[in-house]
Amino acid sequence: MSENGGIFDFLSAGDLSRLGRVSIGSRFTADGSVAGSHKSQRKGVSVEFADYRQYVAGDDPKHLDWRVFGRNERLYIREYEEETALKVHLLVDASSSMICGEPSQNKYGFAAKLAAALAYIIIHHQDSAGLALFDTKTRSFLPPKNSLDHLRIICNTLKNTHPAEKTDLASCLHSLAEQTRRRGLVIIFSDLFDDVDKVRAALAHFRRRRHDVIVYHILDRTEVDFPFRDSAIFKDPETGEQLTATPKEIRTTYLAAFEEYLTKCRQICSSLGIDYQVALSDHNPVDFLIRHLRQRALAGR
Repeated sequence: MSENGGIFDFLSAGDLSRLGRVSIGSRFTADGSVAGSHKSQRKGVSVEFADYRQYVAGDDPKHLDWRVFGRNERLYIREYEEETALKVHLLVDASSSMICGEPSQNKYGFAAKLAAALAYIIIHHQDSAGLALFDTKTRSFLPPKNSLDHLRIICNTLKNTHPAEKTDLASCLHSLAEQTRRRGLVIIFSDLFDDVDKVRAALAHFRRRRHDVIVYHILDRTEVDFPFRDSAIFKDPETGEQLTATPKEIRTTYLAAFEEYLTKCRQICSSLGIDYQVALSDHNPVDFLIRHLRQRALAGR
């Protein structure tokens, strides 16, 4: 893709019109100092009353609360919460397991469209979007910014990435948690193919940093339904290991194991207070995203 590419490599004008009518926020207080629509943990004298503190010499007298003084004859200052731009980190799994599916809509392609759509929404609402692409290590890291030129760079990076390496999901997430210390919103796009206990520890790392976290669990329809009938050779896209099997003989066992895996992922996210969503790559990414963001808005997130 040329340097002049951008959001239109992923979305149509009609898609952008629809996405412009939704927004994404964080359930928690954000860090920052730029004017925006999200509560900051920093206290100043701007938008919304937060708390009182006792007056000390040098404070501006105009912020004294004389009603409190009238009740207890002590001087208190009214403090306010600043509103701040939200920083959103889009973390996209670019390992070779993400190429599962039809070339026109494999898991990585679906994740890239979701990430591009979210970057557009975030920047459209004057918040800041960053991007990380990872496999065995972080391949690209763009710190959050909120310019249209930054949106173009995010889209170009997504478009020009071609998954080819193995997965080390948990290790990469731990590393990225160390790089995203300022509290905000972290959105992970991955098939989560790693040891589930290690994944839990990595997700918990983000929560210890007090991030709000969304996990989009990206899966191909065939991984979920296992629709195969004839004897076939199944190949691991990361290791190259092959297995010849008759689907009807292993289908029941496979489906039970896969459902157990999904249940564990769902339980892990629930226990950590993480918004978890299964996203099948044959769905329309814009429809899926708008539906989820409206659900979050109704839930007060």
